Amino acid sequence: MNPRVLLMLAGSAAVVWSIRRWRLAIQVGMVLLIFEGALRKWVFQGSQDLVYFAKDVFFLGAYLGYLQELPHLRHRLIKLPAFYGVLILAAIFGLLQIFNPSLPNLLVGVFGFKAYFFYVPLLFIIPAAFPNDSAIYQFLRRYALLSIPVGLLAIAQFLSPASSILNTYARTNEEAYIATFGSSTFVRVTATFSFISGYTAYLLATAILILGLLGAGRWRFQGHLLILAALGMTLLGILMTGSRGPVLLLALLLPLYWWLAVIRERGGSTAFGRLMIALVLVTAFIVYAGEDMLSAFRGRAAGVSDVRGRLVAPFLSPYRLLPDAGFFGFGIGSTHQTAATLAPSLVPYSWLHGLIVEAETGRVMLELGALGFLLVYFLRVYFALFSFRQVFVLRTRFHRAMATAALLFSLIAIPGGIVFDVTLDVYYWFFAGLLMLMIRLDQEAIRTAARARITAPAETPGSLVPVPTVRETL
Repeated sequence: MNPRVLLMLAGSAAVVWSIRRWRLAIQVGMVLLIFEGALRKWVFQGSQDLVYFAKDVFFLGAYLGYLQELPHLRHRLIKLPAFYGVLILAAIFGLLQIFNPSLPNLLVGVFGFKAYFFYVPLLFIIPAAFPNDSAIYQFLRRYALLSIPVGLLAIAQFLSPASSILNTYARTNEEAYIATFGSSTFVRVTATFSFISGYTAYLLATAILILGLLGAGRWRFQGHLLILAALGMTLLGILMTGSRGPVLLLALLLPLYWWLAVIRERGGSTAFGRLMIALVLVTAFIVYAGEDMLSAFRGRAAGVSDVRGRLVAPFLSPYRLLPDAGFFGFGIGSTHQTAATLAPSLVPYSWLHGLIVEAETGRVMLELGALGFLLVYFLRVYFALFSFRQVFVLRTRFHRAMATAALLFSLIAIPGGIVFDVTLDVYYWFFAGLLMLMIRLDQEAIRTAARARITAPAETPGSLVPVPTVRETL
């Protein structure tokens, strides 16, 4: 039987399974996000387009399973009327944009709508997918540790020539150029991902996740050595990609993380001391194990030109493109990387009349116009502010630490590429759902502690009855 037919049959079976096991399907989808590129590059080379949707199959089944079980779920949505209202307006506006007359065809609009909204349901499903702190902590820890084998593959790629089978992209042209560090023979690695951009997005999300886990554990070494090793491997991976953006973003976010997740917490001074020791050890590991990686990265960073222009482009592009985009833009998906493939009979992006821009902010303005741009970025800014507030509202250390991680990622997403980079897109809505889960679990912990105080027997002379309190960490 044709392998493509087999894959489609397997996808149908996966949807059915995911509907019945939607909580587990969410976890499978998150893991497939990491390994989907490896399957495309090395296992199903003739069906890369189908494998691209592997994670989406499990997510779709999970969405359907969640809706099927929704009437019987006990948890309630967090009250965010303004956010939900604007989100609904944005989705309706996106649906109408599919029929924008400036688009080359409806299929481009459909795929554009998927890029903006397909992963939004994670915001609602993640809070229902994990019953307690232990379940989500175990998943997050194991997920973070996956960065170790992924990083080992990246090291093997870095040390292999560009012609090696390890160094390939998920594209049909086997002779495609493999990016290197300028004149250096060292390749810019992709690990298990299809392209460099996907791997850098994963590394950035993993670094933030690990910082959250270590913050929850007060940066203790006992019980966290593997997590520290994963942090070292993640930072090493960033160097091997040659991407400067994640380094700059982590450097900018570190002071905020230090304030929110370390120094303001109980025992913050001690935790800060452990953090400094851990950073010294991780740096020593990188210097010892990654001398060639550091040299290659420094060489590429030294050749940077127009740094200021690249930094301000996300903020200036929408303003410059506003007169051309108008109120409604050129249609959802019109600048998406798949648009040229979905409209093969036309000159690629001829419908944009020469208006090509790299920054996502500018591309959103071109696609959705002024109205859609305001809706999309209102949601991003609002959620970042909401995340910041939760860091101070939540009562337990674990919940605050993970809320800090969600905040850091939401800040990255404001000017970042979460629409046109599917990896960042998934992680953005995953972290958003994770924050909602932390709020739910924190509220449940408070109610449990309150009930325990009410039902505790009265103290008698000579006896001390411990009063349960909300846990500071796991």
